[in-house]
Amino acid sequence: MIAANKPPRDSFKQRHHVAAFTVLEQFAQGLVHVARNHGGSVTEEQILKSLNSLRDNEDLFENAWAILESDLEAIKTREHAALRHDPFGRLLVSRFDHLLEGNAAGDTEHGALSRTILQPFFKVIRMMVGMDMLQEIDREIHEIIEAHANDDDELRNPSEYWDHLAKTPEVRSRINLVFARMALHFSNYEHRKKWLIQLVNDNMVHGEERWEFTETHCIRLLDALFADVRKTLAVPEQSAELVARMGRENVATLREVVKCIDADVAKLSK
Repeated sequence: MIAANKPPRDSFKQRHHVAAFTVLEQFAQGLVHVARNHGGSVTEEQILKSLNSLRDNEDLFENAWAILESDLEAIKTREHAALRHDPFGRLLVSRFDHLLEGNAAGDTEHGALSRTILQPFFKVIRMMVGMDMLQEIDREIHEIIEAHANDDDELRNPSEYWDHLAKTPEVRSRINLVFARMALHFSNYEHRKKWLIQLVNDNMVHGEERWEFTETHCIRLLDALFADVRKTLAVPEQSAELVARMGRENVATLREVVKCIDADVAKLSK
C-alpha cells in the first residue's frame, strides 16, 4: 500500500538528479586532476579546456540522455493512453468529465472546459503526485479489475466501464488519495491557483480556435477534483482514515484548501 505520512520519493526525479550529478561530478574530477598537476590552482583557460574535454565525452552524455529520453517516452505514453485506453487515466478524468465540452456543460462558449485541457491536466497530476505513486495506484487498480473479473466478464475491457469502476469502493479510495495528495500543493492557495492557470495555458495544444483556461474554469475544476476529498473530510470515520494515511497536519491543510475553494465557488454564485 501507499506510504502513510509522506508522498513516496519520486524515482523519476531521482534518476534525473543522478544523471545530472554524474555529469557535474566528471567535470569536477577533471578540474581536481588539473589542479593537482598545477600546484593546487586552476586557471580560466584550464577550466575551459576541461569543459571541452567533457563535451567530447559522448558516452557520458549518451547515458544521461538515454535516461531522460526513456522517462519522457513513458510520460507521453501515459498521457495518450490515459485518454482512451487506460482505466486509471479515465478514472482521473471522470472527476471533472461533466465539465468538459460535449457533455452536460455544453460548449466552450457557455463555460465548458475544452478537451485540450486533458494533456496539461495529466502533466499537473504527474508533477504534483509523482510518477511512483501514480504507477503504484495504477498497478493496484489493474489488480482490482483482475480480481473482480472472469474470463468472459465485461470488465475485461475496462476502458468501456470506467464509470462502473469509479463507483467501486476500493478504486474510489485510491483515486481520492491521488487528489488528496494533489490538494496538499494548494496550501498557498492563491499562488498555486495562478500557477495552475499559467501552466495549463502554456501547455495546451491549440487548434484553429484558441481557448483560454480562466480563473473561473480553474475554480470549477478544483471544486470537481476535490469533491470527494471534501466529502471524506465531512465524515468523522473517513476523515480519521485519511489522518492515518496522510497525517494530522496534512489533513488540516486539506480542510483549509477546501475552505478556500468553497469561498471561491461562493463568489462565482453571486
